[in-house]
Amino acid sequence: LVSITAGCGNVETGSALTIGFLGGIIYMGSSMLVEKAGIDDPVDASSVHGACGIWGLVAAALFDWGHDWGAPFDHFHGWNGFTCMTDANNACRTSIGGKVVGVNIAMALSIMTWVGFLSSIVFLALKFTGLLRVAPAAEKKGADESSHSPSKAYNFGS
Repeated sequence: LVSITAGCGNVETGSALTIGFLGGIIYMGSSMLVEKAGIDDPVDASSVHGACGIWGLVAAALFDWGHDWGAPFDHFHGWNGFTCMTDANNACRTSIGGKVVGVNIAMALSIMTWVGFLSSIVFLALKFTGLLRVAPAAEKKGADESSHSPSKAYNFGS
């Protein structure tokens, strides 16, 4: 789902299926890499939203191509839905593939920079105020048992 979100209004059905299939492979590879690196991400948020989101931005540019009978896959839909992007003379813009892919990669890099910068501010503030981690005893015991009222949460008996 995350992989197809960027291009959902512009790509053909077969392209959407391909983007989603490749997004699943990218998710699995990213998830295994995060686990192998020892990064604690229990819900795979970085793999789903990070890796698949970046793939989705690149895929939006790679698969968002219109079809003209004279030159198949030579015009880009962009924000126009299934109508080609036009120039000043209202003619379909052609041969802009490299530029579009480059712009989408630049967008992914700028999003990563923005999120990384703001996240660093928040997490450093939490670290310096002592609010980033639970106490070592609570961590060893587990947050469910030490903080989340386990007598109510896990009482499946009577």
